[in-house]
Amino acid sequence: MKTLLPILLSTLLAVACSSSRDDSTPAVDDPVGTDTGTDTSSGTDTSSGTDTGSGTDTGSGTDSGDSPFTSSSTDLVLDRSIYREDGYGTANVIRVDVRTVTSAGVCSVDDLSGCTLADVLADTDKKDELTVDIPVHFHSDDFAEDGSVSNAELRQRGGGARFAPQKSFRIKLDSKDVLWRRERHLQINKHPFESSRIRNKLAFDVMSEIPHLPSMRTQFINLWINDGQGAVDYGLFTHVEKPDENYLDRRGLDKKGNLYKAEDFRFDESDLLDIAVDAEGKPLDEYRFETSLEIEAGKDHRALVAMMTALHDPGRSFDSVLDQYFNRNNVLAWMATNILLHQADATRHNFILYNPAGTQRFYFVPWDYDAAMGRWVEPPDSYDNDALRQRVEYGYAVGEMNYFTSRYYRLPGLHEKMKTAVSYLRQNYVTDALLAEKASRYIQLVAPFETRAPDNQYNPHFNTSSASKFAEYPGVNEEALNNRFSIPMPPTMREPLLANGQWTFSWTPAYDVTGHEITYDLQISSALAFSPDDIVLTRTGISDAAELVTHGIAAAQLPAGSYYARLTARASNEPGRFWQVATNRIEINGERHFGVLRFNAP
Repeated sequence: MKTLLPILLSTLLAVACSSSRDDSTPAVDDPVGTDTGTDTSSGTDTSSGTDTGSGTDTGSGTDSGDSPFTSSSTDLVLDRSIYREDGYGTANVIRVDVRTVTSAGVCSVDDLSGCTLADVLADTDKKDELTVDIPVHFHSDDFAEDGSVSNAELRQRGGGARFAPQKSFRIKLDSKDVLWRRERHLQINKHPFESSRIRNKLAFDVMSEIPHLPSMRTQFINLWINDGQGAVDYGLFTHVEKPDENYLDRRGLDKKGNLYKAEDFRFDESDLLDIAVDAEGKPLDEYRFETSLEIEAGKDHRALVAMMTALHDPGRSFDSVLDQYFNRNNVLAWMATNILLHQADATRHNFILYNPAGTQRFYFVPWDYDAAMGRWVEPPDSYDNDALRQRVEYGYAVGEMNYFTSRYYRLPGLHEKMKTAVSYLRQNYVTDALLAEKASRYIQLVAPFETRAPDNQYNPHFNTSSASKFAEYPGVNEEALNNRFSIPMPPTMREPLLANGQWTFSWTPAYDVTGHEITYDLQISSALAFSPDDIVLTRTGISDAAELVTHGIAAAQLPAGSYYARLTARASNEPGRFWQVATNRIEINGERHFGVLRFNAP
């Protein structure tokens, strides 16, 4: 955890106060402009059906059931036709060709003139100073050959996936005017660890109809690269629209607004250190700023600092911050969708924040769903380490890893509101029929790549059969929410204190979002394994408290030595099933051990 410096916080508070302004202008989109491009796609598979969903914010499904969303002047009015314009109305695979225009030579931070495709492929460190860009000639089924020597740049993209044998790429067109589908960037992702290769596209296409939630346009791509020896097939990729000022402009949103992609951002108070800005809203340290939030658009970041400062102001209620800086419909839609689609990896990254210029308002935008489209599997009733990891990452509990989400989940009546929202989305937008139709269509498109080079040579995980269950999972996830989400959000143990002959153990309380009371079991062991012979003390049925739970143990019961404390929070409805360990963890020999704290008795 980062350490927050009081002096710097005072500076940030001053900046936040100086930038505070009334959010009097509602963030409303104008309808997207006329599509001036012509869809001339003739890719590997020209079509397996046309996506005929509606283009309004009410989505494509039949609107049944009462909406959980209450109209607000700050709602985003989203024109859904954007997801069917510019060639996106048809699900297909298009061919993209890239020809390198390079000569081997010096390839360094100061001189990229000698960089080659080999250097692009070797650029596995996203965070170092060298980002290898090489000139290329680009054309595709729907971007005609222009006769130029080069018209774009190619670089590698991604984080941990850079170490996979098959890389992902970014193609950036040189021209700001001659664009591909009104986009300057092609962000083509290999998804090397995703077995079906359709999760990301399926998720974004489903979200394109969900109210109050912006989505991304996606396209399956078959990439060919000619590095001087003829065109070589690089296999199947998925293009995901780049979130930038043009993304906003295409939707009639504020292109002068701010877009932040979370890199390592949990809304923690310590994040204020990373996002510090000067009096004009510019980052004091842009590199450090972007270790937390990557700036995709915008230049004045004072509203971000003001929002974060208010969020951690002990004199402010979370309700008041939510109403001032966020949009309740957008937050609810994002949270409910993540439960339905099993997006369990959006606590520190895999989301975007949009802040219209001149306002205090922030909206969540989904990002990166290649690990979603699964199901919430109830963790085993075991203290084995992997079982504990599953428990702290299950259901509402995973929200404890993000300060905003943990506060949101603690709002009164949240569970009932979430059930209503999930049910509404299931009936109208995330239906079994819609998912089955889309998944079946996408499987047909990508299946040929599963058995042909190069994808069958480098990726043993590529297996489209795994996608056959995708249509079933949202129903399973709704049932889990209704019946199995009582596993509490975890407590956090503080360092035990010894004074006046007594140990005081204390912890911030656990919380059951479904509304049941909590009690605690505390175990002290002389060894990390907590085997029966090593457990020196057990206390059960410890009562809960509002702010801080404390429990005293006589010092004489813990002779001098090293000990481990393990805390279990139990929900009153089924305490033997719905239980949780603390957020504390220790790492030994590279292995994390969940729910334990180590301390020494003198």
